[in-house]
Amino acid sequence: MQAYSTARTSFVALASLPPLFTYPHRNWQDAGAKKGLAAVGLQLGTLVQRLQSAYQLATQGKFNDAVSKFRLILHGVPFIVVENRQELTEAQQLIGICREYILGLSMEVSRKELPKASLEDQKRSSEMAAYFTHCNLQPVHLMLALRTAQNLFYKLKNFKTCSSFARRLLELGPKPEMAQQTRKVLQACDKNPHDEHRLQYDEHNPFTICGSSYKPIYRGKESVKCPFCEATFLPAYKGTVCPVDQVAEIGKDSIGLRLSPTQFR
Repeated sequence: MQAYSTARTSFVALASLPPLFTYPHRNWQDAGAKKGLAAVGLQLGTLVQRLQSAYQLATQGKFNDAVSKFRLILHGVPFIVVENRQELTEAQQLIGICREYILGLSMEVSRKELPKASLEDQKRSSEMAAYFTHCNLQPVHLMLALRTAQNLFYKLKNFKTCSSFARRLLELGPKPEMAQQTRKVLQACDKNPHDEHRLQYDEHNPFTICGSSYKPIYRGKESVKCPFCEATFLPAYKGTVCPVDQVAEIGKDSIGLRLSPTQFR
């Protein structure tokens, strides 16, 4: 409705009559009588600006608010029109960014809500924290995810995997205080480079994360995708609504999103 309302204007013809509506053309200079294209009120630049506020919410730890903001941006993408391949690439990248953050932050919210009484609960919590570090995040957010995974794996006495998180964290150049703490953890892990418990996590085997079950789908395993945001899912979720974008049907055969006239040439 917002996109519809921004694509029309109104004017008063006579004082005694209700207002009349007109629909401006974005190609008004050469539209003619039959080739008019509706004006678009939402622009790619506007969505990019909203992305910064979503990043800020994620930095502040307001994950639920951040997920809502990223999803709002994602829902805005089908209502924009881009004119060249560079803008098309930027729009596709924007979809990918929103997908990764919605998936990762939603998974982190679910992880925090898990019970922690039993060993199995702690193992599952550690697995989800590890998966979060494989989402494509900004460095400042990836460092926070790595620190969480590092602490959980250290408490679980999975020192070998913990040291891997610590090394990845140091490679990102954290602040001195965080770097000092991470080096201490790394030194402790290197003294006993073994994992106490076996988890469903193999950092050396490439995988994607199922957007519904939050379980890894390793390379070569069967999977289905959302045609809009391209989130990956286990085959059992085919035909259900994508929980990432909340609009598309998982596994639906379609041509995908079209945002530019260049995609129809």
